[in-house]
Amino acid sequence: MKDSDMSFGLTEKELYDLICNNDELLIYDLRKKEEYAKGHIKKSILIQFDEKNLINASKSSKVVLVSKDEEQSKKVALSLRNQNIDAFYLIGGIKNWTRGLYCTNISYVGTGYP
Repeated sequence: MKDSDMSFGLTEKELYDLICNNDELLIYDLRKKEEYAKGHIKKSILIQFDEKNLINASKSSKVVLVSKDEEQSKKVALSLRNQNIDAFYLIGGIKNWTRGLYCTNISYVGTGYP
């Protein structure tokens, strides 16, 4: 990984601190619906990446992208940063998150039901 990639990669602790202290934070989970239902970061939103929709939703907020490993989320974050969006990714992906995951009944995923 290049040093420039690290400038927008967040450790678990950095993301946790943001979650605790930033009400404007948007966390987008890029994984499959089934993976999200089995466990996701609290307040994260499952999305299928659509750059235009994501950009419209996030112009004024800090965005953090989470994927199974960091590769997909890093690529999406870089793409958004190229559009002047304040985007970051979780280093190591969801497998590096040890602060607890929230499970959801798969039939509720994508419905807006908590």
